[in-house]
Amino acid sequence: MIGRLQVATVFVSDLDTAVDFYVNGLGFDVVADWRGDDGDRMVFTVPPGAETEIGLYAAPAGDPRVGRSTGLVFTADDIRATVGEMRERGVTFTRDLVVHDYGEGDFPEDDGDLEIEFVDPDGNSFLLHS
Repeated sequence: MIGRLQVATVFVSDLDTAVDFYVNGLGFDVVADWRGDDGDRMVFTVPPGAETEIGLYAAPAGDPRVGRSTGLVFTADDIRATVGEMRERGVTFTRDLVVHDYGEGDFPEDDGDLEIEFVDPDGNSFLLHS
């Protein structure tokens, strides 16, 4: 039986630039820096307290997997404060906070479930939810 998601891979054009963004822009920790015998390299990062790692992989030039929607969704207990911190660290957001009403239920925010999209230096996009 499947137990958990270990790694989600994000394809990037420059690994050092990506690592700087994920560590200094998003506040992630580097947990491993893997180098293959063939010269491949992958750096594994993780948000503090999370189990699933984000594996940053330097894709070959022109790889169509770079600069796309990752489909990854992060959460924040206080999304407004988190967005403020991310803006101060230079993270680019592609739209303002939006409120989604997914129907009846308990939401962390009184005004619904908040969502915002941000991108890394390659244009890979992510969602941040409250």
